[in-house]
Amino acid sequence: IGVYMTTFNLPDLGEGLPDAEIREWYIQLNDVIKVDQPMVAMETAKALVDIPAPFSGKVTKLYGKAGDIIKTGHALIDIEGENPTKKNIDQATVVGNLQLGDAILEESPLGIQPKQNSAPHQNAIKATPAIRALAKKFQINIKDCKGTGPDGQILVADIEKMLQQKSSKEEISKSNSLPPLPPGYEPLRGIRRVMASTMKQAQQSIVPVTLVDDADIHAWGEKTDITLRLIRAIMAACQREPRLNAWFDESQLAVCQHSQIDLGIAMDAPEGLFVPVLKNIAQESAVNLRKKIDKFKLEVRNRSISPDDLLGATFVLSNVGIFAGRYATPIVMPPMVAVLAVGRINEKVVVEAGKVSVHKQLPLSLSVDHRVITGGEAARFLSA
Repeated sequence: IGVYMTTFNLPDLGEGLPDAEIREWYIQLNDVIKVDQPMVAMETAKALVDIPAPFSGKVTKLYGKAGDIIKTGHALIDIEGENPTKKNIDQATVVGNLQLGDAILEESPLGIQPKQNSAPHQNAIKATPAIRALAKKFQINIKDCKGTGPDGQILVADIEKMLQQKSSKEEISKSNSLPPLPPGYEPLRGIRRVMASTMKQAQQSIVPVTLVDDADIHAWGEKTDITLRLIRAIMAACQREPRLNAWFDESQLAVCQHSQIDLGIAMDAPEGLFVPVLKNIAQESAVNLRKKIDKFKLEVRNRSISPDDLLGATFVLSNVGIFAGRYATPIVMPPMVAVLAVGRINEKVVVEAGKVSVHKQLPLSLSVDHRVITGGEAARFLSA
């Protein structure tokens, strides 16, 4: 029996497509391959197709590497082997042939029928060599696939569905079995874990803009309750620019304008940041507001605050000045659109009525979500 060198050309992969891109070779130069063994994955404008070997033999040349474009009818691979008949080559490259166990099926007007001289067996799996190679590549047991094609034929969509299910199971498995932490690390827990997640969400969605200015508080008395004065100022500013007292739904690109101000007061604790909410501050007296603030401080310190008291803020006030720092870039927490940070009181030389004097200054830093709030609205709010 003589040995022949045969050039196998790229067949028409469907509907007269002019070319296809080599996605991946499953074989290498000098490999000995068998008939129907998947040789190469080709990507067309419509699908990813595996091409099986048209006959057995030794690979002597590959016409292209991954990423190369091969035109339909042009050389794809050279195979050295026994003299192949035209029937062998044509049968191996027909698009739509199905491999059923050891049998080959073909489509006919009467449905999928076994070819002559083939031996189909009961409950066999109906899948093309390309589909079988795809399942093998992604380590999917093709026996677990439920075919949705004609007469139970397994399609690419069925493999994709199995792959999605497999990925979901792997994600759940990963989340349930986290890798061990490096030495010296410990996992975040409780409020700090929530804080990490919330801050990440804010950073990924908010488009922040921060404006800073100093409020001259020279006229305030020595015993002024600064927090209560700030609450009054926020009420006045919300009357001037009510759009800052709102929630934004980015999925719907819709704004919910609030008629009442539910003010979150940021409070620092060893466990992390808490933001209890003063509901409807415009309807509360200064005495009641101070009582609620003191109550929240105690409950945060004792970790006895009710979860309901941490929900529903429409605007947030953060007074960092009791520790240190003059200005800040406070983070807007979705769905809110604004937050005000207050810095450490300082003194500044000012000119008043032609005379030089020293006044106390209260640094203010206002952050807004620029997707919803304009610079003018933010500036007018800060001015008020």
